[in-house]
Amino acid sequence: MAYGYAGKILLVDLTAKTTSTIDTAKYAEFGGGVGIGAAIFWDLAVAPGDWDLQDAFDPRNVISLMSGPLAATGVPGGGRTSVCAIAPETFPTPLFHRTSFGGRFATMLKLAGWDGVVVRGKADRPVWINIIDDKVVIEDAKALWGMNTYETQGQISTMVAGRTRFGDEWHQAGDAYTTARPQIVCIGPVGESATRVAALIHGSGVSARTGGFGGVFGSKNLKAISVLGTGSIKVADPKAIVDTRIWHAQNFSRGAAPGTAACMPCVNNDRRRDSFHGGESMCADEYWFMGERMKGAEVAMKWGICTWATKFGGAMEVNMPNAAAPFKGKVPMEPGMGWYIKYLYELGVLGPGKKIDSHPLPMDQWDKLVFREVFCDAIARRIGIGADLAEGILEAAKKWGRLEEDLNSGALRLPAYGASWHHSLPGVDWAYGYIFMSGDPMWHGFFSLSGGGGFGGPATYTAEELVEMMAAKVVPFNGDPLMFSNCWKGEEARKTGVYSEHKAKMVAWARHYAGFYNESMSICEMMLPSFIGRSADGIAGPSPDLEYRYYRAVMGDKKTFADTMETGRKIWNMERAIRVMAGRHRDHEQFAPFMYMPGATFAMGGSKPVYQDGKWSFENQNDLYLDREGVEAFKTHFYKLEGWDPATGWPTRKTLEGLGMKKIADVMASKGKLGS
Repeated sequence: MAYGYAGKILLVDLTAKTTSTIDTAKYAEFGGGVGIGAAIFWDLAVAPGDWDLQDAFDPRNVISLMSGPLAATGVPGGGRTSVCAIAPETFPTPLFHRTSFGGRFATMLKLAGWDGVVVRGKADRPVWINIIDDKVVIEDAKALWGMNTYETQGQISTMVAGRTRFGDEWHQAGDAYTTARPQIVCIGPVGESATRVAALIHGSGVSARTGGFGGVFGSKNLKAISVLGTGSIKVADPKAIVDTRIWHAQNFSRGAAPGTAACMPCVNNDRRRDSFHGGESMCADEYWFMGERMKGAEVAMKWGICTWATKFGGAMEVNMPNAAAPFKGKVPMEPGMGWYIKYLYELGVLGPGKKIDSHPLPMDQWDKLVFREVFCDAIARRIGIGADLAEGILEAAKKWGRLEEDLNSGALRLPAYGASWHHSLPGVDWAYGYIFMSGDPMWHGFFSLSGGGGFGGPATYTAEELVEMMAAKVVPFNGDPLMFSNCWKGEEARKTGVYSEHKAKMVAWARHYAGFYNESMSICEMMLPSFIGRSADGIAGPSPDLEYRYYRAVMGDKKTFADTMETGRKIWNMERAIRVMAGRHRDHEQFAPFMYMPGATFAMGGSKPVYQDGKWSFENQNDLYLDREGVEAFKTHFYKLEGWDPATGWPTRKTLEGLGMKKIADVMASKGKLGS
């Protein structure tokens, strides 16, 4: 097998109670991570044609937890685990979705000799999967069912490794010995009842939160996957990895907060938790309970609830003029389920004995930690209002007859497909990512392209200098600085701005890059790409040369950077094909109504570069909102650029065959889903 790969993927069929092996080489053309996960999903779940891909809790749903080739090689940020399947959280129907989590799971999986774990079917009783190198056992999880995620991991760790302190003592693991503990991903009570707002939890706060994949585990009666490995991974050029890592640290260092930790093997200390307990995790968790953040995040992680979908507030407020009193148009930047039920309570439509009965939630204690516990318990056991909330906030709002009104007002601030608002505007590349995908795009690559020294960059560059620097980096679309214009007003917006063919290139480049480097090589996107320098010596940061150097050092092949981007395009088309087979059409790719209204933007990261009247400038765009006709024009540009049918948004045979995906085109054609 090629450098960077373990060479095999574990396939677990819970219905048949069997385990088998997939040869990684069969899918290596899709890179790793989500690329391979999506290709396997196609072969196991789509190509057979025996279900409509509409029910995320159907036993035929195939969920993959995949590493990338850079995991366990020492590449900083290369240890993420990519997850993909039909996701229960998306709205109005479950759709193919992907997410990821950091920590140590992917690294340990590779050291155990596996590139990924693929699970299909449904167990007839609660189980967990125990992996120790080549030995795989489907274990009874009756004693674990009902435990929170901390208890679950503690119990499994004791069963696998005894009462070993991490790194202090040698213990036997299969036929070898190690000082490591097993790495575990599991669900809590919120996932056990197959809710649509359940997360996968690893460690004390590293989690796959978007998509509701914890509910997929629960629907399969799968409590946890544990892995302990004692092997190693071969790389093409170990010295080049070390040299690149040293150059990376010396020239583009990231500050580490005191008392924090990093995922393995990262150099960016942004984890605020120890192995099982303490501190808040990342952004969404911090605003899940404002009073005592450490305790609030701990409640969410133990129960295994998605903190994005259920947020109780956000960092700041935005002005949504149509939002009802008593909030006077002020809505949190990232409102979720927790804030929304408070909104309805203040309106007088939700509460004890009200039109929407709040039992068993103590609404008068909404701002207390005890409320968070009752909230999770009600959802996990589907008690009272918890039964509605377990189906996700948009399904609940639909049942309560409030969906249209609250999406229009922005009180339900979810741009598309039920995904929480996440820096959607004014950086429209994220916004467009929402309608073409399913769920949160979660890609910060272009987020720092702003004026005023955004994200630590120098404050001395002009808008023209910034876009010219970027135009040289974005192979194969290099040479077009208009890709980065955020002009949104007048005819210029359609000619060169946010609705133009130039902006289509920016969005396509982001998806192809992310598909390969972040979602399939599984480099943490909070680490790379990093386009802007960290000193006044120059604008240019290390990307994309740095990640390509890491890739070449590990893989040793002769692919150019442009070749890797073409693989990213192939992955993007693989995902697109799955979504089309599940029913995706151009007509479905729409934003929620509030995105077309004043108040849609919450600006972060400084002002954006704008090309207007023949010159470049930085503009604050707090007032930006979208135009329906402009978005439709942009979609046409984007479909044409990607080689998809502009009338349907479906990939054409020419495009798929040009990417070596003839068998995909044949299946789509047989179902009448191929673009003309």
